[in-house]
Amino acid sequence: MTVRPLRVGFAGLAHSHPYTDAANALAEGAEMIAVYDADPGAAAGFAERFGGRVVATGAELLAQRPDVVIATPRPAETVPFLRELASADARMPVFVNKVVAATEAQFAAWERALVDVCAPVGTASVLRFAPALQRLARDLDGAEVLGIRVHVQHDNTGFQRGNRAWQDDPSCGGGTVVTVGVHAWEMIDVLLPGAMLGEASGWTRCASGSPTRSEDAAGVNGVVRPAIGGPTVPVQATITGVPGPDRYAVEVLTSAGVRELELDVDQANEHLGFAGLVRALLADAPAGRVPMPWVQSRVVVANTIRAAAAARIGCA
Repeated sequence: MTVRPLRVGFAGLAHSHPYTDAANALAEGAEMIAVYDADPGAAAGFAERFGGRVVATGAELLAQRPDVVIATPRPAETVPFLRELASADARMPVFVNKVVAATEAQFAAWERALVDVCAPVGTASVLRFAPALQRLARDLDGAEVLGIRVHVQHDNTGFQRGNRAWQDDPSCGGGTVVTVGVHAWEMIDVLLPGAMLGEASGWTRCASGSPTRSEDAAGVNGVVRPAIGGPTVPVQATITGVPGPDRYAVEVLTSAGVRELELDVDQANEHLGFAGLVRALLADAPAGRVPMPWVQSRVVVANTIRAAAAARIGCA
């Protein structure tokens, strides 16, 4: 029996991730059927590269009845896209690339709009699907976690340019402490699922003469309360957007000893979870599921926003 390829639609091309997602989906045998973006030229270039037709609106994309949608909207487009999902009574799985909300106001608007959506909607940093991080989480099973320290680094220069400058705006895309920081809180959530950030304090710094509108470095010290109960766990996150290679590292202090992990950034597609995300998405789609549905991913977004506030005002 011949199995029909999964049909994928792309809603929004706000940053680089959908391009990687499309390449990975094609490698897994999926079919690109349609793409929409507010920039018609970007959509046309995407379709020429990966296939599919260019459509003028999110509603028109949904009318193509894809099996799964990968959405990468800009902040102002996120809630309107959810409303299009609701209006179309769409039911296909929808995965939204980071970040779905960068401020408390955006978070509240996202949740209000999501109430009317029937489709399963999920979101996550790709690091959740990094094989080495998943192995570390399995290795920690049964050990008491006493503390976590994490460092995430991604050069923020690209966030300051052209049509991606919104990512460097704290009031829009969240700036470095959100756009890069979400990876820190995703890593912590993989190791302590569902743990909510409580009291926190922090700091931010900008290098002399830096063009950033947000920050070049930030730190957050706080405690998280594990979803399974028990004592709070101290966490420390350092978030940097300085020049240089990416770095995603975590140190976990447990009752069984200290475990350290630094993800391999030289083969990012596999080792940072890009390929794993798409494999998980395509595996879940036929059953009408999405990786990291909002009921699970909500805590990461909330922690990221709370941590950003703590860093910028000194406490939260």
